[in-house]
Amino acid sequence: MPNRENQQNLKAKWHQRWWGIIFLIIVAILLIYLAVFIYQVVFLIELQSQSRLQSQNFNFTQTLNPQVNIRDVVETKDDPAWGIDEAELVIVQFSDFQCSYSYQAYSVVKSLRQEYEDQIKFIYRDFPNLASHPDSLKAALAANCAFEQGQFWSYHDRLFENQNDLSLANLKFIASQLGLDLEQFNNCLDNEKYRTEIYNDMQDGARLGVTGTPTFFINGNKVPGVIPYETFKTIIERMK
Repeated sequence: MPNRENQQNLKAKWHQRWWGIIFLIIVAILLIYLAVFIYQVVFLIELQSQSRLQSQNFNFTQTLNPQVNIRDVVETKDDPAWGIDEAELVIVQFSDFQCSYSYQAYSVVKSLRQEYEDQIKFIYRDFPNLASHPDSLKAALAANCAFEQGQFWSYHDRLFENQNDLSLANLKFIASQLGLDLEQFNNCLDNEKYRTEIYNDMQDGARLGVTGTPTFFINGNKVPGVIPYETFKTIIERMK
């Protein structure tokens, strides 16, 4: 005959037993993480949606305080850059590693660097479109992790050359191909170390009326879309 303790165990419902309680705790933790993730994704998508609505209703310069210099907002000191700091011509690009138009601009920018690296300054800023490009945020995070090890531009090029596969596994494989410290890189990427940095770029882009990628700012003047190399070349030559 079962003793009283066994009888009580038999009568207890599953969620009252020790394994049931542990299961419920695990489910609660997973739901919290899921809620935080969904909030972050919705926040970024909403940020981009607000930017599009703003651009339809008024000129982008009106989104800033009139006393604020656009160049002070867009020309950052902590983002990846090449060229010379004292350059008279500064080009800033808001880009998305999974965007087909940003891919078209990639070859143009690469040619600019080859010919004008000692004459201009070029700054790269992130503006991933989460609604249309689900792998764009991870790619941007990975690029920032490569930047941490002084390999942003090499990694940047590999991302565009492998735009058809921006899976997490391939992001880490590219890092291994470039000889990065994989333990440092993987820890950086897995913990999304530079998520706030990317948010900041997106917020600045929204304030400046960026609605798609690529969008360029040439000495503070916004020029959306893919700019032909010859157009860039004409602008640079006139600045000399």
